[in-house]
Amino acid sequence: MHSYFLPLLTSFLLKHAFCSKIPTPKIAVIGGGIGAASTTHFLTELFNNDLKIDLYEANKIGGRLATIQIDDNEYEAGGSIIHSQNKYMQEFVHLLGMEHKPSREQKFAIWNGTDIIFEASNIKIFTLAKLMYKYGIQPFKLNSYVDSILADFSKIYHLQSKGQSFMNVTSMLMAMNKEFPKLLQVSIKDQLLHLGYAEELIDELVEAPLLADYGQTKTAVHSFVGLVTLSATTGDIWSVKGGNKKVPEHLIYRNVNVNVLSSFVKKIHYETINNFPNYEVHYSNKDNVMKNHYDIVIIATPLRKHEQTHITFEGIPGDDNLTFLDEYQTVIATFIKGDINPNYFGLEEELDCILICNYNIDIRSIGRIDTVEGPTKMNSKIWKIFSNASLPLTLLNNIFLNIEEVKEVAWKAYPRYTTKARLDKFKLYDGLYHVNAIEWVASAMEMSAIAGRNVAILAHDEYLQRFSNQPNTSSTPNTPKDTQKIEL
Repeated sequence: MHSYFLPLLTSFLLKHAFCSKIPTPKIAVIGGGIGAASTTHFLTELFNNDLKIDLYEANKIGGRLATIQIDDNEYEAGGSIIHSQNKYMQEFVHLLGMEHKPSREQKFAIWNGTDIIFEASNIKIFTLAKLMYKYGIQPFKLNSYVDSILADFSKIYHLQSKGQSFMNVTSMLMAMNKEFPKLLQVSIKDQLLHLGYAEELIDELVEAPLLADYGQTKTAVHSFVGLVTLSATTGDIWSVKGGNKKVPEHLIYRNVNVNVLSSFVKKIHYETINNFPNYEVHYSNKDNVMKNHYDIVIIATPLRKHEQTHITFEGIPGDDNLTFLDEYQTVIATFIKGDINPNYFGLEEELDCILICNYNIDIRSIGRIDTVEGPTKMNSKIWKIFSNASLPLTLLNNIFLNIEEVKEVAWKAYPRYTTKARLDKFKLYDGLYHVNAIEWVASAMEMSAIAGRNVAILAHDEYLQRFSNQPNTSSTPNTPKDTQKIEL
């Protein structure tokens, strides 16, 4: 019996020793928005809860998802809409036991600064008939084109479910459709003109939602971000009951592996210990500067110079290339409690939403908004105006008949898009990753969640490879066997 027992015991001890040789990773996540929240969520899944995360956020958790209070109610002040095909946002809401906010039909019009050039009807089929009368069948062809782009983009969910990850944004796009990277180098107007769409349709039906969503013009933004904007006009749009910010809040605070530090990260210093990456994160909490050491650092905030949150890098070869000079678009959201003046827009009666198709107009859009809990029996008297600069009170008094309250929120909402060729990287260096690289394709909640999962897979697989001679060997059951890492 002893002759059998000793080999079995030896085998057990050896197996246990090799399975336990991978130490629990210590990870820093910088940022507290939906990108950071999704990254921590997917990391926790991949590491089977065997990890330690310090999350650095000097302001409120939620990032650019935020609310504003008027009277006793809250209203969306940041990212406010989610597309029905946004798989991860849907899954987060279901996982967290949340609900879609009830919604109602809204009647809209498009204004060019002088005249109403299109006004929707109360009956959907009449609105479609008006579109066909003015633009022919091209709006319906455009919807089909956008749907085909969405179908190819949705391939990312299958790729990520198999554990596939990407070093940079270009390789991710090529995995969905090899033509996608080309869309980043041509404006949405030039792309649609090339496809045979009429200039009138582009100047009106494309420009209006683009100015409302991104505050930028059809000739400036690249085609991909333009198509993301148009996708919001082709599908069902929803938001989270209680506020979209609840998703990152609950993903972070419910995760027992995440320790939130209310601090600014000032510097990231890199060195190697025993041939493994080691990052020293310097952060400030009020007047004190402290530091912690990490195996992995994930940046889930824009890297911009001349900002309060600017991060410097030390010890990384070519670290001058890790901070970008690209600008983010400042958006002003002005909240007004009052009664709109339809005569200002040449209307006979008030509408729920007015989109602007003229960049030279001070406002980008104006719409009636409901609380984060949903509509009430009475029509809301709260309106939200998007603009690129603060609006003078004289203008507001022209647009509204009665103003009871005005509140303004200014924020760096999204990149200032161009068609300039670029190569944004998810992996900046060994053990150092950047979630927000995805924003130069398009800035949206789902884009951040997709980037969060991509970075989580990258970080997880590369960490395990440090301790194994076999690529992608993992002692965790959640690691797919066909995990791939793609670099262009």
